Amino acid sequence: MTRPELLTRPKRKNRLFPILCSVLLIVVLLLVIAEFRFVRRYTPVCVEGRSMLNTLHDGDWLYADGERTPERGDIVIVDVRNFKNASGKNIFSENISFIVKRVIAEEGDTVFASEGKVYLKRAGEEKFFKLDEPYVNGRTNDFDLVTVGAGELFVMGDNRQESDDSRRVGTVPVSFVTGVIPQWALDYKGAITGWENFRESIRDLF
Repeated sequence: MTRPELLTRPKRKNRLFPILCSVLLIVVLLLVIAEFRFVRRYTPVCVEGRSMLNTLHDGDWLYADGERTPERGDIVIVDVRNFKNASGKNIFSENISFIVKRVIAEEGDTVFASEGKVYLKRAGEEKFFKLDEPYVNGRTNDFDLVTVGAGELFVMGDNRQESDDSRRVGTVPVSFVTGVIPQWALDYKGAITGWENFRESIRDLF
């Protein structure tokens, strides 16, 4: 009498591993897409100088949004390489390519300063009002009425005693603005600075 063969259950395939691999692949692809979109829209910039104290300090890193339109109160990055005077020389300095300033007035606005306070009349309005500027460091020197032309901005540094801005060089073309600093970049500038300094140190190794 022959011994019956033992029945064996077929082994189940482990379905969890391919599912985890698929999820991981999707996450990696999403991260790559997010990084690509982030890099296309935001540019890391390093602050140099004291013109934006105490909002920004020398050595701070930020991200500038290249797709956002600048508005009053925004901190912007301005390309001044082609900002020249009548003789064809750079109005700021041949060594300065970009400046970081705050937008005080837009196209059609009129602005002036008296007794250390800045007054603004928005385009189409009749009355001036005193700007609330809690970010200002130092007293603002008085300056006469300036009406902002079409496609231009009036910009100033927060550190009013140490800023070379529209009070001296005049309004700047909006087309020269390469990016606007979003509020979240200001809120997390410490973390951004730490990360970008770390990236710089890694790049220096190679």
